[in-house]
Amino acid sequence: MILKEIANRRSVREFKDEPVSEEAIADIIRAGQFAPTAMSSHAVNFIVIQKQEIKEAIFKIIGQEFIRRAPVLIIPAIDTGKSILPVQDLSVATENMFLQATALGLGSVWKNLTDQWAKKVKTLLNIPNNFLIINILPFGRPAKPPVPHGDADFDIRKIHYENW
Repeated sequence: MILKEIANRRSVREFKDEPVSEEAIADIIRAGQFAPTAMSSHAVNFIVIQKQEIKEAIFKIIGQEFIRRAPVLIIPAIDTGKSILPVQDLSVATENMFLQATALGLGSVWKNLTDQWAKKVKTLLNIPNNFLIINILPFGRPAKPPVPHGDADFDIRKIHYENW
């Protein structure tokens, strides 16, 4: 049941020093590619970063340790000439990727990119100007198991039927 992955999916910023298999990376990207997109544009591409020197260069832009320590970074990028809702399309792809990573026993976190950071990362990675990036997704085995969501996290008072 997918509720298991949803409940277990928590932000992870500390990773074990273990590589992520190519098969796991492919499965995570497959989940992102299978995400729905507005008007079925399927305009999302994925940049996979495993080389330490590139992670270090991105760390110098963003300044957060988990960027340099994660075994793999994936950056979803979308062609703004093909997508009518690029932020939404990237967000749905990201969530699918998070859930697949959780199913594989991997941790992840959404690292938001400011416009300034995005511009520098795009330059560093030679991402074409017509592509939008909004986040960087680190993946790896969690250094410690994240605490899953439980029944106490479910708030029935936030459900409204027919009107507020």
